[in-house]
Amino acid sequence: MSIAKEMVAAGPGCAVANGLLNAFETTKVKLQLHNPTKPVYSTPTTTGVMTQIIREEGVVRGLITPGLSASLTRSMLYGAYRVGLYSSMRDFLSGDGTSEPQLHHRMASGMFTGGLGAMLTCPLDVVRTRMQAEAGRIGDCGRYYTTGLRKGKEVRYPNLTTTIRSIVENEGLRNGLYRGASVTVARASLLNGAQLASYDTLKHLVPMEEGPKLHTLCALMSGIIAQTVVMPIDTIKSKMMVGSCRRVVWKTLLERGPLWLYKGYLPACAGQGLIMVLQMPLIEEFRRMLGVKAI
Repeated sequence: MSIAKEMVAAGPGCAVANGLLNAFETTKVKLQLHNPTKPVYSTPTTTGVMTQIIREEGVVRGLITPGLSASLTRSMLYGAYRVGLYSSMRDFLSGDGTSEPQLHHRMASGMFTGGLGAMLTCPLDVVRTRMQAEAGRIGDCGRYYTTGLRKGKEVRYPNLTTTIRSIVENEGLRNGLYRGASVTVARASLLNGAQLASYDTLKHLVPMEEGPKLHTLCALMSGIIAQTVVMPIDTIKSKMMVGSCRRVVWKTLLERGPLWLYKGYLPACAGQGLIMVLQMPLIEEFRRMLGVKAI
């Protein structure tokens, strides 16, 4: 019963945070997939891309709503597994709660629950990435984009259900909805392991009482730590999810150099840090309301 309550507390907390900060995720994806040889954005930086999107498409249509339905659904399910199962797995690995968990217990627990959640929700991650990458203003005819990375091209993914159906029909499950699954699971394992392990450890190191202030501070630091660790895999994942194979990813890396792997780092860090600042205190509060001890 305790595990069920932990999962119920985690899902909504993750969904609320990711939904509110979807604009940063949209910007990150567009920066990662922006082709400098065929530039769409005149200033390919975080502020430059966001400013141009707002000018051409508006805040809501251009930054907030792309991929939002897929993001909320995924976050609800993924969060329930990645955070909801963490404490139970950590206590099991450290001796079922009879001894103080060590850093390697926390890291292993986070990696396992993150990988499990990512494996189960990979299709929604693909759908979200495709919808965010394609997003742009649609012309009066309703068929072609007039802005964005697919400017001048036909609209393929207008909504969640159409996107899923289109990917399955044209690419199948393995090469479509589960494209880049190995990279997605690896990213989630590293991200969740680094984020929850650092959050859990920092809570024991920072000389503050258990409460919202401690949760907020540790959440911010853990989000930045986790995104820094996982950024190279994050960039590769985005590239693969929109259809690129390993050979194309390797070619891009050789042409643009290692710094390409940190393309979109600032919006990714800002997004991840802010997501955790909203997410972890919310989850901790939901846990308290359900009678579950803090992480």
